[in-house]
Amino acid sequence: MASVYYQNIETGQAADITTAITAASWKTKRAGSPAQLDFTLAPGAGVELINGGVVTLCKGAGLFRGYIFKISKNEKGEQSATAYDQIRYLKNKDTYVFQGKTATQITAQIANDFGIALGALENTGYVIPTMVEDSQTLLDIILKALDYTLINTGKLFYLWDDCGRLRLSDVAKDTLTLMIGDSSLATAYTWESSIDNDTANKIKLVRDNKETGRREVYIVQDSGTMGQWGVLQHYAKVAQELNPAQIEAQADTLLALKNRPKTSFSLAALGDLSVRAGRSLFIRIGDIPVNGRYICDEVTHDLLKETMTIKVVLV
Repeated sequence: MASVYYQNIETGQAADITTAITAASWKTKRAGSPAQLDFTLAPGAGVELINGGVVTLCKGAGLFRGYIFKISKNEKGEQSATAYDQIRYLKNKDTYVFQGKTATQITAQIANDFGIALGALENTGYVIPTMVEDSQTLLDIILKALDYTLINTGKLFYLWDDCGRLRLSDVAKDTLTLMIGDSSLATAYTWESSIDNDTANKIKLVRDNKETGRREVYIVQDSGTMGQWGVLQHYAKVAQELNPAQIEAQADTLLALKNRPKTSFSLAALGDLSVRAGRSLFIRIGDIPVNGRYICDEVTHDLLKETMTIKVVLV
């Protein structure tokens, strides 16, 4: 098992609590949630868990550094806690107006405004013309900026906390050499193909032209999949600052991203703590069409059993 350390921020007391843990799981999600460490201590562990206490998970290098947000006790004398990494503080709400900034710059500004420690931020490249976000969570603002980047460039970035340092990474670069399959590490799996969520074969983008007072409409579609699935339309308003060529390029990118079934796949496997949400790895399952590199969308490690469950999306 990896090592778990705890520090009481009121007394300064620090302790290695690894041998006192009777249950522990570490969960990461690619978007929308902080990493989470849940654990239970046996009676007589010799430490008092408090909200705000610092928890660190290590195996050689640091894997997780977080802060306790929930504690509980039972009649047996066991203590349980839930700790989150600093992405939890991005659930604060605020109002921001950005003009001509990349998702990287937006992330850095928000982090600096709220005292969140920064690590390496990949340059996302795409300059977002304008973003006006009123009373939104900081996390949603950053994720929206990353969505704009994906729509306009086709490049996928993910936000994560690297043991106490907020980072932006390019999914295409953050790959693992690990291979998991029905003859290697995997113990169970489920697979599903669906056009029910976020699939679209018709893209309709509109822009309100202030100069002419008219609404401009841009449409791209795939008649082939429309014949198979019916019309599945994605509709959105775009920024007034975009020119026709930029809007058409955005529509083409959206069609390329959405005009396909969404494959959801999850598997149980022997644990490898290098696997976390946002990274990709090679998976091969002989009985179903899963044979390639996949992005980890959600990963949960059982630290005592040394097993993991992985939900992935098709690259």
